Amino acid sequence: MSFFGPISAPVPGQSSNLSIRRALHHARVVGNFALLQGLVQIVGFMSGILIVRKLEQREYAYFTIANTMQGTINLLADIGISVGLVSIGGRVWQDRHRFGQLINTALDLRRKLGVVVVIAVTPVMYFMLVKNGASISYTALLIAVVLIGLGFQLSIGVLGAVPRLCADIGRIQIIDITGAIVRLAALAALLLVLNAGIAVAVASVVSLLQYAMLRRYAVGVIDFNAPENSEDRHSIIRLVKHLAANSVFYCFQGQITVFLITFFAHRTASIAEIGALGRLAMIFSVFTNLLTNVFVPAFARCQNERKLRRLYAAIVGGIAIFSLVIIFCAWIFPDQFLFVLGNKYAHLHRELLLMVGGAVFSALTGTFWALNAAKAWVTGAWLYIPLTIATQIALIPYTDFSTVTGVLTFNLLSALPNLLLNIAMSFRGFRSFQAAVA
Repeated sequence: MSFFGPISAPVPGQSSNLSIRRALHHARVVGNFALLQGLVQIVGFMSGILIVRKLEQREYAYFTIANTMQGTINLLADIGISVGLVSIGGRVWQDRHRFGQLINTALDLRRKLGVVVVIAVTPVMYFMLVKNGASISYTALLIAVVLIGLGFQLSIGVLGAVPRLCADIGRIQIIDITGAIVRLAALAALLLVLNAGIAVAVASVVSLLQYAMLRRYAVGVIDFNAPENSEDRHSIIRLVKHLAANSVFYCFQGQITVFLITFFAHRTASIAEIGALGRLAMIFSVFTNLLTNVFVPAFARCQNERKLRRLYAAIVGGIAIFSLVIIFCAWIFPDQFLFVLGNKYAHLHRELLLMVGGAVFSALTGTFWALNAAKAWVTGAWLYIPLTIATQIALIPYTDFSTVTGVLTFNLLSALPNLLLNIAMSFRGFRSFQAAVA
């Protein structure tokens, strides 16, 4: 059944009741998902705080670098693939064989792109770890564990589209909650010997578990024996070429705080502080997962302009209101936010507000981008690069890159051009959609 799709054919005289039933059904589905996803994020947050509190700042700096670089490689290995997967999948998800062709095509492309990215990025990870005091043997261990987990994440990024596009919310929740609970239990069991390597290894084991669950589910939904589709390959490669420069730059910008602190700060503790504050940004994860697993697939499937506009307004409005509430709370109650990180980070009041501001900009930009990508409204995305570079050049004379405050301020202001550009792409996308359906 298609989420946000028609429940039944309207009967004369009952359209009002049908609309109410639809609204209640949608609210119930979203509410149930949000509640369970909230539980997932609470468990995940507990895992993150356990790591923050247990690890010494040097070890947490290593964990932050390893985690950041794994995320960087994962994002770079997805250039344009997820955009094509969702935009094409929104049209073919009901055809088992055709959907299987799309998934197999995307899996092959993502693995090949992943190999190229690993070769390019791994030396950077090595340099960052060694520069911050990790021994060569420990660095090699961390890199190996990161790459093992990455191997599973590359497939998860593609297979995860199957339950999302099929609107199997229950399956998504089972996979998420299982991974979160297993990770917390494993970290608690290993608490006495916990270090950066073990924390990353636990995440890799959880990735293996979630991959196995997704693969087993997908076997019953799509045809894994379906051959790759040349038309899908051509469409996805076209998107990869179109978005490559923009995606690489966006990926670098997304991790710029860790990069800048690594190269310019004079103490490893600064990386740990950036990483610890980043844990608080997990408060947006409930909305991010709700967006990824419920609203974006629904947005991709929707072909009615009026419904599309209403859905867009509801999604963006909800994220914006929540963001304002979080900023206000961080401003009024900084000690309560920082308490969960422990005494090592209790002094970061100003940095907290800057980090939350950056997380808000990131959440809003991510929302606009996810909705634009779901409909392949990405023409002009390349403007993100010159606009951001121009902004950062203007900020350089006024920024102290050796401090956490300076780097976070730089990151916050650098995000503004991308936010405004995505709003403009949405506006143009709706105009083109209106012309197409007219």
